[in-house]
Amino acid sequence: MRIRNASEFDKASVLEFCKNTFSWGDYISDVWDSWNSKGRLYVLEEDGRIAGVYNLAISEKQAWVEGMRVHPQYRRRGIGSSMLAHAESVVPSKIMRLIIESENHPSIRLVESMGYRLEDKWRLYSMTPRKERSTVRNAVDLSKLESLIGSTTYVDSWKWLPLEQQELVQLIQQERVIISDTNGMISAIGIWNRSADFHQVMQLGYVNGTADGISDILRFIQNKASELQCERIQVFAQEKIPLQMSFLDKRSLFYLMRKDSEKPFVMK
Repeated sequence: MRIRNASEFDKASVLEFCKNTFSWGDYISDVWDSWNSKGRLYVLEEDGRIAGVYNLAISEKQAWVEGMRVHPQYRRRGIGSSMLAHAESVVPSKIMRLIIESENHPSIRLVESMGYRLEDKWRLYSMTPRKERSTVRNAVDLSKLESLIGSTTYVDSWKWLPLEQQELVQLIQQERVIISDTNGMISAIGIWNRSADFHQVMQLGYVNGTADGISDILRFIQNKASELQCERIQVFAQEKIPLQMSFLDKRSLFYLMRKDSEKPFVMK
């Protein structure tokens, strides 16, 4: 068993065993070139064949594990745990995070056995771009926003990233933090992005507030996606913030898993 950086020569083999990962296929073919160019895409070789693959995204505050796949013929051989252990050894970060669909019980048991715990539950919704009116505006500072931040993370291109004051200030400067006002009071907040890996997709990576304020945020996102000619909208919200708007299509529930390490952060 050997884990190494992926190369262009591995692409065909990996995409072949990934093509039926989900009922609709897989997204690895769409992100392979982008991930491989960053030098953190890894493959696991067993008996001279590619048996597994995963990508690692690194920031100063965490390491994010994504796209972990195991060849069907090599499952139940410890391939997944070997790749996860490799990720932890490559970047001994203070915080490791990954996301798992709530019905993927084998993967949940695997990461729990390696010390990961449930940090939060997030629901995915979908929405159609269309022209709508809203009173939403860009946030200009942190004033009165802290009470509406009930999460330590937000979603950007299917990565759950740290959401602390420093990140919030940067997002405000990028005009990605939007707010809805009701009678002069901020009633809802949202953080949006256009997916780096799927440019035709608009994402709302965090939302919180009153039902009316959230509806206003969602209408803004629909209009923004229409203006940018996006094909679809993905809305991510914590499970504790149920969204029951008729124009939202409720999708899968995901578990955000986290492991804290005592090791100092080292970027290799």
